[in-house]
Amino acid sequence: MLSAPKPQLKLPNGVADQSHLKQNSSAIAADDCYLPDFSSVRAVAALVLISQLVALILTLAGDNLGLSFFIELAKASMLMLWMILASAYVLSAVRPVLTAKSTFVATLFSLGLILATIAVVSEFVYWLGVYLDMEGAGFFPAARWEFLSRNLVIGCLVGAAVLRYFYVSHQWRRNVEKETQSRVTALQARIRPHFLFNSMNTIAALTRTDPDAAEQAVEDLADLFRASLSNPGESISLAQELDIARVYQRMEEQRLGSRLEVDWQLNDIPLQTKVPGLTIQPLLENAIYHGIEPLSQGGVVTIEGREQDEMVTITVSNPVIMDVGKRSEHGNRIALDNIRQRLELAYGDRASLKVENAADHFRVQVGFPVMA
Repeated sequence: MLSAPKPQLKLPNGVADQSHLKQNSSAIAADDCYLPDFSSVRAVAALVLISQLVALILTLAGDNLGLSFFIELAKASMLMLWMILASAYVLSAVRPVLTAKSTFVATLFSLGLILATIAVVSEFVYWLGVYLDMEGAGFFPAARWEFLSRNLVIGCLVGAAVLRYFYVSHQWRRNVEKETQSRVTALQARIRPHFLFNSMNTIAALTRTDPDAAEQAVEDLADLFRASLSNPGESISLAQELDIARVYQRMEEQRLGSRLEVDWQLNDIPLQTKVPGLTIQPLLENAIYHGIEPLSQGGVVTIEGREQDEMVTITVSNPVIMDVGKRSEHGNRIALDNIRQRLELAYGDRASLKVENAADHFRVQVGFPVMA
């Protein structure tokens, strides 16, 4: 039986159109240079630490005792700091060019730029001493070529070691990200069979009682899977996740009728923030499947959302009967463990999932930071 055409569910922007996903993937692929962002505070602090360690090693290697040790340490510290920060500035300026080069070419080019920068700084320091007429004072170098060649040799060794460290760190970080992405995709994939089976049971029940509603439920199911499968393992906006949950609510309302009521209390939460796909919808599904459905009179699922201190908190609560809660504990635990793991992989220790299993209600609270 065919019913009159129904307005098609308008999914959130970006679910049906995959062009933005391709653009994001291209942007990530284009920024594949192993050199870090030298403009970050962490990178600058690391470079300062490296410069001071090299200065300390060079001073300890010399034949300096007493006060002369601290004078040589001060000279080496200042010189190393100038050289490393100047090299970092040059590499930061040419980093967009290096992203298009192979690792071998980028490394040779980077090392060449480091040596060129060291040569410029060394010449500047030498001629500054000549200009100030202090080459005999011991603070500025007196032997120009010895000073230059020594700095270039040290710069070549230290620069090669630092570039190697950046490369290994970059490869390790990429491997961790790939492994994390694979785990997120696998965890998310485990949700879909259970979600599909419940939806198909809903549609099967409706085909016998309300074919028109069954047809609408099939369309809703197609929209839900188009949304959840469009970008597996990736984060989506909170607005998209809530729309998926609302469509699922509409499917269950077709089956349970007036027994099901969902009270949405979203207090100006940032809908643009990113969350792992299928985070809120499984909580609503569990609340309906384990809480509302076993109750002959039905009940109300309450979904509250609030933002405080750059953290978003979503709370899903439903009424339960004690023996029903015990009987459904295993199914709830599997779904909640899945969501907890995906939140940890996405946000680390900044995410939280709290469960309150009381005599008359079951409440789950998830928290995660606001992320664009």
